[in-house]
Amino acid sequence: MVRLEHEVLQSVLKPARYTGGEWNAVIKDHAAVDCTWALALPDVYEVGMSNLGLAILYEVLNRREDIAAERVYAPWTDMEEEMRKRKMPLFSLETKTEISAFDFFGFSLQYEMIYTNVLNMLDLAGIPLFAKDRGEAMPFVVGGGPCVYNVEPIADFFDFFIVGEGEEAIVEVSDAFMAWKREGRPGGRKGFLQRLLDVPGIYVPSFYEPEYDEEGNYRALRPLVEAAKPVIYKRVIRDMDDAISVEHPVVPYMDIVHNRIMLELFRGCSRGCRFCQAGICYRPARERTEENLRKMARGLVDATGYDEMSLTSLSSADYSCLGRLVDDLMADFRDEKVSFSLPSLRIDSFSIDLAHKMQQVRKSGLTFAPEAGTQRLRDVINKGVTEENLMKACGAAFRQGWKQVKLYFMMGLPTETDEDVIGIAELAKKVVALYTEIKGKRGCKVTISVACFVPKPYTPFQWFGQLPIEEFQRRQQLLKEHITDRAITFNYHDARLSVIEGVFARGDRRLAKVLHQAWQDGAKFDGWSDLYRDDVWHEAFRKCGVDMGYYNMRTRNFNEPLPWLVTSPGVNQEFLLREWHHAMNASLTEDCRRGRCTACGICPNLGVHVIDYKKQEDARLEQENQEAQSEQEKRADAAKQESKQVPAHDPKGPGRPRTLYAWRAEITKGEELRYVSHLDYANLFLRAFDRAKLPMAYSEGFNPHMKVAFASALSLGVTSASEYMDFELTKPLCQPEIFDRLQKELPPGAKLLKLREIRGKHTALMSEADEAIYTLRVPFAGTEAQAKASIGAYNRAEEAVWHRVTPKKTRDIETKQYMKEPVAFAVADGELQMTMDIVITQSGSVKPLEVLSLIAKDFELAVNPAAARIERQGIFGHGKKLIDLA
Repeated sequence: MVRLEHEVLQSVLKPARYTGGEWNAVIKDHAAVDCTWALALPDVYEVGMSNLGLAILYEVLNRREDIAAERVYAPWTDMEEEMRKRKMPLFSLETKTEISAFDFFGFSLQYEMIYTNVLNMLDLAGIPLFAKDRGEAMPFVVGGGPCVYNVEPIADFFDFFIVGEGEEAIVEVSDAFMAWKREGRPGGRKGFLQRLLDVPGIYVPSFYEPEYDEEGNYRALRPLVEAAKPVIYKRVIRDMDDAISVEHPVVPYMDIVHNRIMLELFRGCSRGCRFCQAGICYRPARERTEENLRKMARGLVDATGYDEMSLTSLSSADYSCLGRLVDDLMADFRDEKVSFSLPSLRIDSFSIDLAHKMQQVRKSGLTFAPEAGTQRLRDVINKGVTEENLMKACGAAFRQGWKQVKLYFMMGLPTETDEDVIGIAELAKKVVALYTEIKGKRGCKVTISVACFVPKPYTPFQWFGQLPIEEFQRRQQLLKEHITDRAITFNYHDARLSVIEGVFARGDRRLAKVLHQAWQDGAKFDGWSDLYRDDVWHEAFRKCGVDMGYYNMRTRNFNEPLPWLVTSPGVNQEFLLREWHHAMNASLTEDCRRGRCTACGICPNLGVHVIDYKKQEDARLEQENQEAQSEQEKRADAAKQESKQVPAHDPKGPGRPRTLYAWRAEITKGEELRYVSHLDYANLFLRAFDRAKLPMAYSEGFNPHMKVAFASALSLGVTSASEYMDFELTKPLCQPEIFDRLQKELPPGAKLLKLREIRGKHTALMSEADEAIYTLRVPFAGTEAQAKASIGAYNRAEEAVWHRVTPKKTRDIETKQYMKEPVAFAVADGELQMTMDIVITQSGSVKPLEVLSLIAKDFELAVNPAAARIERQGIFGHGKKLIDLA
């Protein structure tokens, strides 16, 4: 088990990335299970925790009593530096176990520019990078995710890959491992890998060898053993209602990229956009029933306390029962202030009524993806939307009060011309003009984001040559020159990075040495623009003698063998070639989900079928139309009557205030939450209130928020034996009921000590607090006399100034003005214990760590301030505890 030193966590930017212990995290004794998995996404915690696929696998595995699954993400550069300096191995979040001690180390490969992070994590874990170098005691390194449809560039680093949807396959792999282990591990590592050849959807690269012709062109992938199949077809869940999904997602203690519930409506998309790999690789479309989704939504809100839910899918607005589902979800959570969002809106299926419903709780901008600036190019890519669709959708939104629109495009698509590029600017200008026409004034904000097109395997454009860097940059500049309206904001991707991505997207095993060289030379976090090092990558290609243009800029021959065909989503190459020719003719292919079959081959090849409820939904709507109309009339009459009545217990008539019930709580911030920021600590309680189902009061206005307030904020890394929180309810409840319901939903480290009702008018917590007492404990090798000399000198000083530096500003703090009492101290067992009584003013205060650092720096106290463990003992107002002022 790895020990996380306080000094280490105090020195990194976001220590909560590494501490674990979150709500719903599963902790098991490794000695009590037969199989262990370390599930990884090779990026930082905030990105990894936002991945739904890993969350599903985490729950699938941990439902088994004989399997333990834990999480690990890429440490940020500051934490990596500390780990390497201290020879600290990569560890799991749940039990802080070294990754090298797990049976499996599984990576979710979301896109190509995280490959160097895979190597970096293997190295930090002490696991040999190349699969051939791993000993018998090492974990099996596993890959999955969208990148499995061409893993040849990274095949040498992995023991095996799970192709396709992994919920069932990962359990079958675990069962095969446990059987192999029970039998005494016959054949060693190779023996287990041979067993996996019998598991559908598993690709073991070491049982295949690539062949090249005399000119160095890829020719074939030759199986080395009889059981190695020439094509590994993806695994697929046939019925989404039968699939295990996330019921108890881990709720992070810090903010993450997608910090909300993700409710997966269906999988697959059959719209047929020709640039889209996901549209092919996740086919066919398989919907969940509306009844099941409502049940799932209820469970997810109850299990997490989130008040925001994203209805996710590749094209969420295509869900057959979406209108009914949204109505029902809004009704189900009407009193809980849960907001809903659709992350992917197609212009041609946009409904302003639906958008208006979904943003009743919180309103934000709208996002659409025209993808191309002209109709000709939209037809080339089979987008199937028109400029009229966009204008109709934007016009409807503007009339309903929306002012912000985001538009997503791609640059460098096949057959693109300068006219198509300029068309992006022209389309944005038309949206701005439409707002002015409708509103009679300016005020609209249009943001256009333009990505550089990367051809991907298993798309009709897999043969297409990618643009060179210089041409991408020329077109970006051309577009920038044609955006002259200040209402339009232009964001674009780094073309240098997209070109490297293009190389690895369609590469072969010879790229492994380039990847290894780039990592050795310092490449990592390549998807982060501030850390991407273009010079390192180009030098790695030069050192290895590999021509980038051969892989990304070359248009391939249709008869050319392709290295990625060993792992297949089931699509026929004939279909992709047919779609290429349709693209060159700018002809459209209809959606097979609700039209005729387009013969892509996926359904028959995989033995799976489309599951779509549109016909049933249309029949239901037609049958209930008359009843609904009658019901609406009844509701309208009832609403008129209700509007004339004002409830006696909670008047909401015009000009009449609500009756609210205020409470003050004394709470703790324990060791488990030491490295959680004040804002995240506050959010922890908001979710606990939601889980406790207390009748919380919300502010009124554009974006309502829960009426909860906290006293003076704690610094990161400081615990507290006594914090305070005020909150308001809309209904009267007895103190024991509130206490018990809230305490039950608090995570370790957050404890409810006292709860008292506030009657009548009261002062805000922040205004009542005027004093805080802290204790500090720091390792100390000196004598009591030395401590007395330094601390005494500080206490006697008339002035002691600390130079506070923050990202936004710097200023000098005269610390003595905030010291209510002299700093007290004691020395015992190699530790210096200090007590600070600090004044809190409306204009600010001083932090105890700043005072300690000042004494160490200016008064020669021989301690390391970063090693100090600080606890706030209490906050006071006029000499009393704040709970006693309620």
